[in-house]
Order: sequence, then C-alpha cells, then structure tokens
Amino acid sequence: MAPPDYLLWPLETEVLGEKEKEKPATDILPATYHYHEAAGRRAVGNPAKDIPAFLRRELSLGDLADMMQHLWFAGAKRPAMPLHSHVAIGREITITDRMDLHLLWDNKGKLFIKPVPRFLFDPAFCSTNLQCPDACACHDPPADTCRGIPRRVALGFLYTYACLVSSESDFYIANENHLLPYREDDKPLEWADWKILARELLRMYERELDVVHPRFLRAELRLSRINIIHRLTSLPLFNPYLRGRHNYGSFFRDNLTWITTATVFIALVLTAMQVGLATERLKENAAFQQASYGFTVFAILGPLCAFGLVVLDALFHLVKDLPSLLRGQRSRTAPNRTISGAEPEASA
Repeated sequence: MAPPDYLLWPLETEVLGEKEKEKPATDILPATYHYHEAAGRRAVGNPAKDIPAFLRRELSLGDLADMMQHLWFAGAKRPAMPLHSHVAIGREITITDRMDLHLLWDNKGKLFIKPVPRFLFDPAFCSTNLQCPDACACHDPPADTCRGIPRRVALGFLYTYACLVSSESDFYIANENHLLPYREDDKPLEWADWKILARELLRMYERELDVVHPRFLRAELRLSRINIIHRLTSLPLFNPYLRGRHNYGSFFRDNLTWITTATVFIALVLTAMQVGLATERLKENAAFQQASYGFTVFAILGPLCAFGLVVLDALFHLVKDLPSLLRGQRSRTAPNRTISGAEPEASA
C-alpha cells in the first residue's frame, strides 16, 4: 500500500546534474554543523554521522515556532516579494544559515535570507531522509522519528524561493549573492532548470496548501516586532529574539535611546497639562486635576523604573554569562576537542 501524498517528498526535478558514481550520498551535506548540547555549550558535529539530528537542527524554526499564533503582528499573510523588489526599495541582502531568520528584515534595511542547502535540491536524498515511513502519524504529536515538521519546513522554505526568484533579474541577483547552490560541475544553475523547478514548487503549493509549514505563509517578517513578541511571550521577559549588540555599552545605548524618546514624549505631555491647568476651564476641572496628578507620578516613576529594569537585565545576563566565561577560561588550558553525536537544541 502506497503512503499518503502528504508523507511523500513531492519534488522530482534534478537540477544539480548527475552525481559521480563514486561519491557517497552524504557528499552533498555541509562539512560540519553547530548545535548546543544539553548543558548549553556550543558544539560542532559531523552531519554524516547523524543525518536525522542534523536535519532537525538545520530545518529548525527555533523560538519562532512558539510564536506562530502571534506572527500576524509581524507580517501579513502573503507570498514573498521577488528579490528585485527588495533591492529596489533599498534592502541589503544579508546571508544567514539560520532557518528561523529567513526573510526577517530590520529597520536598518537588512533582509536576512538563508541560501538553499545543496541537499534540498537532491530528490533522492530528500525522499530518503525527509519522507515519513508508512506507519508515521504526522497529524498526531510527532515522535522523534517523525519527519513531518522538517519536511514541511523544507518545502515551505523552497516555496519562498519560488516567490523570491521569479524573473531572470531575480535569478541573477540570487546567483550574485550565492543564494542558490552550484551544479556538480561547479557551474551556476541554468535559468531553464530553475524555471522547471520553480513551476514544480508552485504546482505543489497549489495542489495542497498544508504541505508547507504555516510559518512560510507569512513571508517577510519585521524583526523589531518579532523582538516585541519574544520579549512579551518568553522567559526571561524583555529578552529580544535577535540581539543586535555584542557588548554592554551597545546594550545600554540601545535601551537608553527608547527611554530618552519616551521621556521627551512625557515632557511634552506634562507641558501641555501645565498649560491646561493655567486655563480657567481646566483649572477647576476635577477629572483633569486627577489625570494630571496621576500622569505626574507616572512621569517621575516611569523613567526610573525603566532604567532600573535595564540595569537588572544587564546584571541578569552578566550572571548568566559567568559560567560560560569561567568554562572558557578553564578550557584554554585543556586540549581542544570536537563534540559530535549529541541531540541538537531546538533554537540557535
């Protein structure tokens, strides 16, 4: 009995060329991959030794998977814009290998894009490693052996490329930024081959919408709003999704900027209230007097409390980083080693 369609890898087009017979199937995998051990230490592993663990790490949406019900705040449900449109509005394509950062954009004009891994363009490899077994219950809470979620992430990711690389201009932009893998003869993909694959991806999506992960139904997501969602829905509170700083100086500078902006706004409101209290109509108004009193107390305590939270956040991260710093100090005297085979952490 043939497995249901939703368990199969739906793509069959081979665009990378014929592989040499003597090359193993794992030759299309990266040289190494990074993950976190259970203790929180970063480690480097060999993807060929544990392909399922590597795929779970490579195709992980990290903390973004826990925000699915809130993503409406960060982006509309629509296909990705073509690459030439992003370039036209001044966005800079920034390469990232994290799936959870794919198609996030920030206020500085950066658009994070994950290049297509070579193994996703190999139908034989994907059919072997991203196709669920016949007895797999993908619609139930998946077990460790279920490949349903990584497969849907992979197909959703490839569908975004069918949207991003629409015209020849997009295709050349993708090749200039090394977003598409090279063929077996170390030459770029042909435009004709990409058209065949893109149309196959489009037919797959039109045939069954559920074949792709719902994250990719909202293509571009605004990073600043993802940071807000993460601050309010995760522990510890006020922790951004992606930190744009590398030291405590930039941490205080970034946070004091918004505190200063809020203080200026509060000062404007207080000035307006002071003018209002000087008028005959509002001077005797009890409701306005009460509102002025409440806002004055807030104007005094608000900035102080906000600055206190920033200081507490800095102290929290300092205490949290101390074990890693001490471990790093001790490891300088120990021989270096590469750790592999451990279960990867869900988020980078």
